[in-house]
Amino acid sequence: MIAAHTLPQPAWWTEPPPSQWVEVIPLFDATERPWLLSAANDVLKLATLSDNWDGEGSPRVQPSTLAKAVELLCKLATAVEPMSHVSPVPGGGLQLEWFLPDRYLEIEVFPDGSVEYLTKRGAAQSSEGTLPPEDSERVRELVAFLSHR
Repeated sequence: MIAAHTLPQPAWWTEPPPSQWVEVIPLFDATERPWLLSAANDVLKLATLSDNWDGEGSPRVQPSTLAKAVELLCKLATAVEPMSHVSPVPGGGLQLEWFLPDRYLEIEVFPDGSVEYLTKRGAAQSSEGTLPPEDSERVRELVAFLSHR
């Protein structure tokens, strides 16, 4: 059984209208990828940040940016390696990072919904680009990069 975590509601949160649930269909088996729940929870904790969270006037991370980040985590869930770190970035976006002994992956989700990535292998080899939501081939390549496949 998976325990539900309740986060404090940020000041901008409004209660959604009532809805009726018929059933919940899990997107993955949490016992196979326990890091995914922890990573998604870390992303959602950023919802508690307010405007000017960095003391430099940056806006808070928008709910749509948080949702996009969790969606990406679910797409990358087949990777063997757990996410290392998540952090807000100036401008209202967030950054997901995987630090591994011989490689590094950084994904930045921007408030407008766009996504960029950077991969590094060793000291010299790196690549970067955009990650359109419909580009499942690029997602597969990033999963392979993380998984040594």
